[in-house]
Amino acid sequence: MKKIGLLGGTFNPIHNGHLYIASEAKAKFDLEEIIFMPAGNPPHKRSREILSGIMRSEMVKAAVEGYTGFTLCDYEINKKGYSYTFETLQHLNKLYEDVEIYFITGADCLMELSSWRRVEEILELSKFVVFKRPGYNLQELLKQKEKVEKHYNKEIFFLDLLEMDISSTDIRRRIKNSEEYRFFLPDRVYRIIEKLNLYR
Repeated sequence: MKKIGLLGGTFNPIHNGHLYIASEAKAKFDLEEIIFMPAGNPPHKRSREILSGIMRSEMVKAAVEGYTGFTLCDYEINKKGYSYTFETLQHLNKLYEDVEIYFITGADCLMELSSWRRVEEILELSKFVVFKRPGYNLQELLKQKEKVEKHYNKEIFFLDLLEMDISSTDIRRRIKNSEEYRFFLPDRVYRIIEKLNLYR
């Protein structure tokens, strides 16, 4: 059975923190592949600051180039309408034969999981992996983990990471304010942003 990780996100822009999360997940869960899935039209994020799906996809493609087992999937970018996790997981399960998917997401998603569409199906189609984000209390997260596991009778996996306070929001703010931001990004992504004068 092939074991793959799915790391979705707006990736607006993708940064070194995303690559670190993917690398650690790949090693800890012995995954053959990590799929980076830029969100097309996420129902919970409706902002004018979000670049086009094609542009974000290009930056992800540039970021993962050269990393063994890191791939881009533009399924959500090309999909019409809102992008829901259960639909993406259905798609990947059909695309790959005999696959085990590790859905990698942040602590904020665990806290809000009950508001997601078809949670039972998400937990049936994937192993749910959560990493801690800055600003979240570990005890509260563990309490929520236990609550979700008990309610859905499914194990939630924790990915223990070094706490890196890197966010796409802060990177965009730095770019707008002409502050230094290069060290947060893969070089190829930095060059795309500079060349096309993005986020200014």
